[in-house]
Amino acid sequence: MRFFLLMFSFWTTIAFSQSATVQGLLPTKFAGKPVQLTLMNYETRKDRKVQEVVTNAKGAFQFAIPLKEPLIYSISVADSALVQVLAKPGDVINLQVKRDDIVCTGSQDTQYLIDYERNRKNVFDKYLKRTYDSSAVAVKSGDKARIEYWNVEHEKASENYKAELATWVEQPFFINSLAAVHHSMRWHSDNDIKLMDQMVAIFQKKYPNTELTRQLVNKVNATKRIALGAIAPEFTAKDTASHTVDLKKYRGKYTLVDFWASWCGPCRQESPTLVRLYSKYKDKGFAILSVSIDTEKGRWANAIKKDGYTWENVSELDGYSGATAALYTVTAIPNSFLLDKDGRIIAKNLRGKNLEAKLSTLMGQ
Repeated sequence: MRFFLLMFSFWTTIAFSQSATVQGLLPTKFAGKPVQLTLMNYETRKDRKVQEVVTNAKGAFQFAIPLKEPLIYSISVADSALVQVLAKPGDVINLQVKRDDIVCTGSQDTQYLIDYERNRKNVFDKYLKRTYDSSAVAVKSGDKARIEYWNVEHEKASENYKAELATWVEQPFFINSLAAVHHSMRWHSDNDIKLMDQMVAIFQKKYPNTELTRQLVNKVNATKRIALGAIAPEFTAKDTASHTVDLKKYRGKYTLVDFWASWCGPCRQESPTLVRLYSKYKDKGFAILSVSIDTEKGRWANAIKKDGYTWENVSELDGYSGATAALYTVTAIPNSFLLDKDGRIIAKNLRGKNLEAKLSTLMGQ
């Protein structure tokens, strides 16, 4: 009997260590609503729903997650994103939603994720909300000068946004937590490589052979692959007529690899500038290869026609999960890479007057 009890205790401990519990309490207005648990994949961006439950009359829910290593999940209510949680084997995570705030106990890493998203939203509102709203008004008015002005202002605001967010991320408590993977996999630049290398060293020591560490290592390598001065990764993709287009054929020209989509307002605002610059420099050694993040061929083709794109335009029609977007670690648009005649990346995300000034210098006029 003693042997049986010891073995029962042993296997119970093993089973507990191979799972985590996430339980939460929502406002009662969400009683009877479905709650989804989705495993996040930052590398492929193909997240996978793993469980769904329905809240009880008090708005409570619970997930029991089979788990062998730390992983990040997203919790949604009625298909509307609520919060990300970082679950480790043995965790019992409690979430309580109060108006616009979420209180977490049982997981410091999850609290870091909540704090990060709260801070990110505040920084977004501080720098980018105004430029997005003003750009939309400018586009509706059709005033090209105002559109150009707000494009430039948006670039400045984006840099300020990234810089202020980075100061929060660089805090020791955050970069020592796997929660930092959530930031590094979504936001990156050449300036982030040093910090990301530091995180890799930490996680390979603390969490070796785990999926999140593997994804981070791959992300760092991919970021270095598209750093300034690197030869742009080769790719092939199909145009709207299903013809294969190869980046290699653009060697010998200054080429703008431009990631965009029909639904992307800032991308479409930039269209008149791209059309004008292409017309001005296409016979002087400048080319554009646009890569769409669209998922619907009809919308993609209509946008090309409406905006007057006469250069080659390709897409895998798989959103951010497309092979080319993944190769260039594109997680937000507009996003562009200017290549020299040898295919080397010489600038990133130049828009409006900045792109025009760069091309004028390169073309000697």
